[in-house]
Amino acid sequence: MRDIALILHVAAGLVGLVFGPLAVIVTLRSRQLNWAGEIFHWAVVAVCLTAMVMVPYDWDRLWMFWPIAIVSYLFVYFGQRAAESPGGFSYRGVLRGYGGGWIALWTAILVVSFTEHPWMWAIPAVVGTAVIEALCLRPNAVGGRRS
Repeated sequence: MRDIALILHVAAGLVGLVFGPLAVIVTLRSRQLNWAGEIFHWAVVAVCLTAMVMVPYDWDRLWMFWPIAIVSYLFVYFGQRAAESPGGFSYRGVLRGYGGGWIALWTAILVVSFTEHPWMWAIPAVVGTAVIEALCLRPNAVGGRRS
């Protein structure tokens, strides 16, 4: 079961890494929920669920993936809700939601890859948050309009 979950986890993670930025750009340009956002959403769902399956197999080393998985999914969920909110499209909500989910995917990769250098885990959060917040101030940089 662990091997199947790992294969699905890696495959879904690759899809999420590719479709994260695409989901941001396409959603901000179309100003509505779309195929790129849906693919990103379901890729993150698969990553999170498979992470939940794999954690018990190596609890001491992987326990932190449960909270990372939950936060990753919540970011993407809130990004989707911002794209289709009944009160109107939210530029900043999409950018922070989808962008935050993409940052969480990169954080998880660094947590696994650089176990001896935990300070590297902060790089995606620091750099990614700075970029997202800069884009929130300059909406035309991504092709959307502020709302």
